Amino acid sequence: MSVASPHLVPVYSRTRGVLDGEALRVADGETILGREVDGGEQLFAGDTMVSRQHAELRVSADPWRIEIMDLESKNGTFVNGRSLPSQFLVDGDLVRIGDTFFVFRLLEGVEENSSGLSGRAPSLIRLRKQIDQLSVHRPWVLLTGVEGADFDPVVEAVHRQINPEGSLQDATAASLPSALGGVATVVVRNIDLLGPKATTLLMEHRGLAPIIATSTRDLEAKLGAGVFDAGLYERFAGSVLRVPPLRERREDLPAMIVQLLGDDVPSPTTDLIETLLLYGWGGDMEELVNVASDLRVRGSGLDALMTDLVSPRLRGSLSPGPEDSMTQVEIRRPVPSRPDLEGLLALHDDDVDAVAEALGRSRMQVLAWIQQVGLKTEDS
Repeated sequence: MSVASPHLVPVYSRTRGVLDGEALRVADGETILGREVDGGEQLFAGDTMVSRQHAELRVSADPWRIEIMDLESKNGTFVNGRSLPSQFLVDGDLVRIGDTFFVFRLLEGVEENSSGLSGRAPSLIRLRKQIDQLSVHRPWVLLTGVEGADFDPVVEAVHRQINPEGSLQDATAASLPSALGGVATVVVRNIDLLGPKATTLLMEHRGLAPIIATSTRDLEAKLGAGVFDAGLYERFAGSVLRVPPLRERREDLPAMIVQLLGDDVPSPTTDLIETLLLYGWGGDMEELVNVASDLRVRGSGLDALMTDLVSPRLRGSLSPGPEDSMTQVEIRRPVPSRPDLEGLLALHDDDVDAVAEALGRSRMQVLAWIQQVGLKTEDS
């Protein structure tokens, strides 16, 4: 049995975009991170915001204790959006060094991905392992997830495992009788909403058609309340799989965001990427799609996509949810970068007061930032 060990998972860099390289195993003892240490040229390639010796990781085992310390770097070391001299890390923390982002994880050995379901988050790796254990001889699978979850990739991966030669067919209550009479995999979405007649029909199904059902509700609570059929739930015994929410998949988010934005849009600023990585995503994939759509529309014609374009949608929701295992911290966005300030000034027609209101800061603070990054306005 493999033992979990500390890793830094590279996820995004301002200069290189989405990072999908291997996770960096952090050795016991002390490890220096920076541009001019072993491996630093590859790890921080093109990132001029990283100091020669930027931060230090101190690792002790049994139990694991991992501390990151800033080495008086010029631009600071950020953990979950906060610049701190030192911080003990827990699984899922977001680490920013310069303009390069990592997710800290306690990971086990290398995984063979046979399901075709993409993603590097541990919760998704566990789901893949569960899918690999499914069999054509037990073709009843129930997928549970949060409101707004995208079940389609998981449905397809499960289908390939339990009915590799067959086709997929979505069924409604009306089409369920004919679907159950075939050999295609029958997908029953929101199974908790089935009426009594459709529930009975599904309960009595003994044909060749495999069944994949989905639900965004707490079915065990519904069972306890007597509003979901216990016999139907029993048909899925041993094959109830949890689809992990986006808030557990920080290392997968940048690739999703860039894919949803498409090719013909400005690049996102570092601050926007950080904000989206720290956001709780209560609406899961449905909300992510909507945010990406807002960015495409509102960012058209700008030099860069900025946090301000979607801050009204995200405002007040940057903290992890109560069930999130990530570090509970007060999240603060760092000082806006030059591209952010340029974009904000363009968006607000060089109105410094409007920019200050959008950032929630004083006019004098915004003017100081503008001067600091070398921009010129009528007021500066």
